[in-house]
Amino acid sequence: MSLTSSYYNHYTPTSDPARTVLFNKFWGSVAIVDEETARALVSGHVAGLAPGRLTELERAGFFVPVDFDERAAAERRYLERKQSNALLAITVELTQECNLACPFCYQNSYRGTGAITDQAINRIQQYVQTVVSEGRRPITDVALRFIGGEPLMQKDKILAAVSGMRGLADRLGVGLNTQVDTNGLLLDEAIVRVMDATSITLTNKADHDTVRVRHNGAGSYDQVLGRIMRYAEHYNAYETVLAVRYNVNAFNAKYVPEVYRMVKGLGIKYTQFDLFNTVNYDYNALIPTLSSEQFKWLYLEVIKLKIEHGETVTDFPRPTFSPCSAYTPYNLKVTADGRLALCDAMTSPRGSTDDLLRDVGRLREIFSDIDGHNPFHDPQCGNCTNVGICGGKLYCKPDPCDFLPFDLDEFLRFFAETYPSVPNRFDLGSPVG
Repeated sequence: MSLTSSYYNHYTPTSDPARTVLFNKFWGSVAIVDEETARALVSGHVAGLAPGRLTELERAGFFVPVDFDERAAAERRYLERKQSNALLAITVELTQECNLACPFCYQNSYRGTGAITDQAINRIQQYVQTVVSEGRRPITDVALRFIGGEPLMQKDKILAAVSGMRGLADRLGVGLNTQVDTNGLLLDEAIVRVMDATSITLTNKADHDTVRVRHNGAGSYDQVLGRIMRYAEHYNAYETVLAVRYNVNAFNAKYVPEVYRMVKGLGIKYTQFDLFNTVNYDYNALIPTLSSEQFKWLYLEVIKLKIEHGETVTDFPRPTFSPCSAYTPYNLKVTADGRLALCDAMTSPRGSTDDLLRDVGRLREIFSDIDGHNPFHDPQCGNCTNVGICGGKLYCKPDPCDFLPFDLDEFLRFFAETYPSVPNRFDLGSPVG
């Protein structure tokens, strides 16, 4: 059988010219190869390779039969994964009101008053029941996320919604994962108890108290950290994850390791530290942001920090061939006024929960322009070797090609050096089938 190099091979040089890190974006395989093997792979000529070595590389997907259409296989895998995705993501915007007055909040330009109705929450549960029971996708788990404004200003609605959804999940035989994105000021035991994760934005004290202020102009750092520490024992008792979101910019970047270590020192068993780059919009144009290169370097430093502290990182660029949440059928966001969207980034919701009462399939009609997207037919994504990793266009990204938070080559060099000594520090995901 004639073989040729995979279209999805990626070559990363190392400091040793005779060694190349080889990564296959179709299978997620990684290998370190010598100069002769690298030349054979680049040229597609296999004659000079030992049979055993050739067989090994073929099994890992680095060589494929010459008549195998890899891009067609990738498209099939993408479409299968899109339809068979087993996680139903539901986001509920409870309110746009907030007990902070952050000057750079993206919601300031359109913030409304009021809160989501009990009727809308009930309809969300009806929607989940229909999607799961009718087999619209083979759902095994539901991810229920609450956002605002400040969602804990509607704490009673959260507790009632979680109770109702847990009962529904039990009846349907599916798992339920709950998360709330909160500023932390109203955190209490009841919320820690019912949530699987709480996501709280926190930076260093000086930065936090400048950008995350109370309505009277006072900072909120001490109050937020005090709440977290007060309920640390409850986080551990209920095995709830504390996820800290660090919005990084040029001013606070140097404090990232300090805040990470502080979070690890809280005594909370399950913590997560997520780094997000600040993007300049009209409302925060004066904040100096990190360049893409600076952010990617810092992100990789955080990965190294996590491994040093015994964490298992999930950042391996695994080829899932799964679209982002907005392009996955039946994922849903409901706004505080009961309108429909597909993800947090969608600021122009359409229709309302009323439209889904008789036929949940109406969601796909309302968002048909997004629902029918196929990256393999997209002029920018169609021939790109990264589609399996990024899933095609990301709804929240102005540049869909900026899909990795780290530089791929830098990560692969680090991975190749580190993995052999601490393989349990990397979550490589399930093998691609």
